[in-house]
Amino acid sequence: MEKESSIKILAVDDDSFMRKIVKVCLPEPTYQVTACANAMEAMALFKEEHFDLLILDIMMPGISGMELRSLIRNENPDIPIIMLTAKVDDADGTLLKEISSDKNTYYQSKGFSREQLEGTVASIVSELQATKEEKTYFAEMEKDISLAGEIQKFMLPHWYSHENGASFAHYYFPYMQITGDIVNTFKISDGLFLKVVGDISGHGIRSALCMSAVEISIANFIRKASSETIEPHHLLNHLQAFLEEISTDHYMTCLVGIIDFNKNRIAYQTAGHPEFVIYSPSQGLIEQPDIKEKGSIPLGLVPEAVYTPDDTHTISFPEDSIIFAYTDGLNDIQNKHGQTSSDELLQEFITSVAKEGLTPSTTFRIADVFFKLGYNVVKDDISISAISKTTTKPCTHSYSVPPSIKAIDDFVQVAHEVVFAHTKNKALSAKVEITLSEFLNNVFIHSLGNRSAMRPIIFISIELREKDVLLSVYDRGKAWDLQPASLVDDHEAEQQNRNLEFSGRGLYLLKKLTSSICRNRYADALNETTFTIDYK
Repeated sequence: MEKESSIKILAVDDDSFMRKIVKVCLPEPTYQVTACANAMEAMALFKEEHFDLLILDIMMPGISGMELRSLIRNENPDIPIIMLTAKVDDADGTLLKEISSDKNTYYQSKGFSREQLEGTVASIVSELQATKEEKTYFAEMEKDISLAGEIQKFMLPHWYSHENGASFAHYYFPYMQITGDIVNTFKISDGLFLKVVGDISGHGIRSALCMSAVEISIANFIRKASSETIEPHHLLNHLQAFLEEISTDHYMTCLVGIIDFNKNRIAYQTAGHPEFVIYSPSQGLIEQPDIKEKGSIPLGLVPEAVYTPDDTHTISFPEDSIIFAYTDGLNDIQNKHGQTSSDELLQEFITSVAKEGLTPSTTFRIADVFFKLGYNVVKDDISISAISKTTTKPCTHSYSVPPSIKAIDDFVQVAHEVVFAHTKNKALSAKVEITLSEFLNNVFIHSLGNRSAMRPIIFISIELREKDVLLSVYDRGKAWDLQPASLVDDHEAEQQNRNLEFSGRGLYLLKKLTSSICRNRYADALNETTFTIDYK
């Protein structure tokens, strides 16, 4: 209903004189009144046309005004209704109670004047318009927040990457559409990285804006600082001064670490933030001394707080270590009984999940364990980040492929050549090429839906084992069913093939080419699919 258009009203009264009075009191062009004599005619009109407001006589033969209101509410629970009556209420106010039982129903005595009826209608329309404008405003705000959330994703690390001799993994779950979490890794020099993890207090737009400002401030600090002299307390003091300068009422917990893979050593300092968790697949969790008395004050909480080198702690770690960091939203997550998670629980999950080293699914699997064990009442943004020295298994090749037809076609040719160079087996190389081509095109079209959002790189691992080839594919697309070949008979495979086929073949062909197919979805955010292809 626009302000400039006529207000369309359906008036229902068995008295023709009252119908005329309503039309006279609500004249065109401001109002457009359609009048009818009974409930059956009214329902037919209501279903065929759009009305902004209804005026109903309570006492009508056959279906009464109250009964008609119930029928109307089955179709539209919100449209305003004015009930007209000459009936005198009893001492208990039964009639008024019945009318007011519906929040969008209004009362008007039949002894009304033109000014009274027009005033009642104008008041209702004004309220209706204000509600519509409020909904429009919040809908636009929701769009803006959604856009801000998408932009913020590009300020957070990619969910998996490996470059400069290191591998990086990141899981992120916002409490709202926008976040106050800060997670970033900066290369200082070869094998030397600065890791920053932080959490702005509060939620919503103000925290998100503060997060963006802090991210820019960190980037400026890194750009201006000398790589030889960067230490954790330097950045903490810089951010303390920055938060005081912008006069925000937010404070920030922060963890800063200088990770040196050349010497397998980390120097870090915490400002009220959970510490790093260091896990070695060969040696287990790396014990760390209790440093709760060091550097425990969040940034911006105490004016003119100073962070010193004395608050920095340095420890060594094994060659195969994975260094995990997380925001305290993971500690705040609860189960249905109100029980919260704990550092000990996280360490237990890391130990069980990361035995094979850092993979594209590691951080998602950790989050998935929490959710599957019932810790799914989220109270704050959750970020789980990990970094390790890049190590490659013997005869294992890893690739990242953009989701496009051309990129997939180019990649499967590379995969064919890699497998043939290692095995000299043309049939096996062809099976690998066809399997990857068929499945990746399904991922591109069906799972990712040709979308460019979320930086949707597909990661693929080809492991050439003694008797077979293991293909692992990771993507951030939507969920879709793909049963293991061992659980699918030919008829079921053909049926799924009809549903999933996009390039002329599909699941049936994948079943025939592979000895096993396994598909998992972690934290409702990452798909991991593996294919085993025997050499014979």
